[in-house]
Amino acid sequence: MEKKTSIRWKLLAIVLFPILFLGLGIFFFGIILIYGFATNSVRDEVETTTYLLKGCFDLSVRGDYVYEDGIFKKGDINITDSTMLYEIKENSDIDTTIFWGDTRILTTIEDEYGVSAVRTKAGSNVRQTVLENGENYFSNRIDINGVDYIGYYTPLKNDDNSIVGMVFAGKPTESVYSQVGKIMLVCLVFSLIAILAALIAGRRFSESMIIDIGLIKQYLHTLSDGDLNIVMDERIVKRTDEIGEIGIYADKMRAALKNLIELDALTSLYNRRSCHSKIRALIGEEKKFTFVMCDIDWFKKINDQYGHECGDYILVSISEMLKNSVQDCGFASRWGGEEFLLIYELDLENVKEKVEKLLVDIQDRVFQYKEYEIHVTMTFGVKEMTPGIPYEDAIKVADDNLYKGKKAGRNQIVC
Repeated sequence: MEKKTSIRWKLLAIVLFPILFLGLGIFFFGIILIYGFATNSVRDEVETTTYLLKGCFDLSVRGDYVYEDGIFKKGDINITDSTMLYEIKENSDIDTTIFWGDTRILTTIEDEYGVSAVRTKAGSNVRQTVLENGENYFSNRIDINGVDYIGYYTPLKNDDNSIVGMVFAGKPTESVYSQVGKIMLVCLVFSLIAILAALIAGRRFSESMIIDIGLIKQYLHTLSDGDLNIVMDERIVKRTDEIGEIGIYADKMRAALKNLIELDALTSLYNRRSCHSKIRALIGEEKKFTFVMCDIDWFKKINDQYGHECGDYILVSISEMLKNSVQDCGFASRWGGEEFLLIYELDLENVKEKVEKLLVDIQDRVFQYKEYEIHVTMTFGVKEMTPGIPYEDAIKVADDNLYKGKKAGRNQIVC
């Protein structure tokens, strides 16, 4: 019980601390990310505002811009009125400014005492970028009368394309911080709720997890002792979370180990070791069976002429034919190289019929590999198992019959 309690709190620590650190990381990264998004959004707003404001002047009144004696004109029309600028601020909380040269002549910007920023000048970076180079200028930190702005400047041009001033639109960064703060407060509250929920859920399900982990541990322990026929507990199989997946993978590992131990990697037939085990099982059940040792004729020539990949293809194809032949009446194993041992749970006469058909099927088949058409034959040595003698002796007789067939010209059956 103490171990279970210890594991439970370890599980809680494993779950809770990453969530806590991840939540803090997301929180602080979110501040940066959301501030970036907010800055980009404000940039779009102020950029659009400058173009709309400049467009209103350019499209509604013809003529060049002129500023004399404190009066700002376009053509013959006096446009000194700041009403439109204040309407923009009232509707969008965006401050706007009209510059003549680098000097503010119309603006909604005021200091903390309500004094207008008219007649103050733009910074040197703005002057060089907008007035001298004729380019737009954006910054997320522009100091105007001691207040930081996210602002956008665009040149104000006459019909001859000469730059006479600038149009500015911006928002105080403090308002952006305020918006970001509200969003992050919601995120922080949500993170705290999520952490609390994780703690409650962890305590609730930790005991169940420990039980299931114990079942998987016992399963793996039994597997490590060599029992490959063990069955996974149904409780684990029914789980749909990671614990269930671990159980599934453990069972797949058992199946893979069983195949690795019992089956030949290339042909998927039983290997020599597992074949011995299955033969001993047949003897223990006192069943009648017959050995057939067989070998692919001239297999080395196939490898030499067409390559080892072709040889592997022939081995796999032949293995499928052998497997089909013993289906429902025995099993097939790869004894070594191109040599196979077939075990038919039939008497000698029935086995001879099976093997004769197999011999004809193999010699009549055309094995298509790339552009090559390959013909293959096999030689078979047959020996019925005699009760009371070591099965190894019967296999040796079948092997001797195989080599008799090889010496006699191959592509034949010797009993």
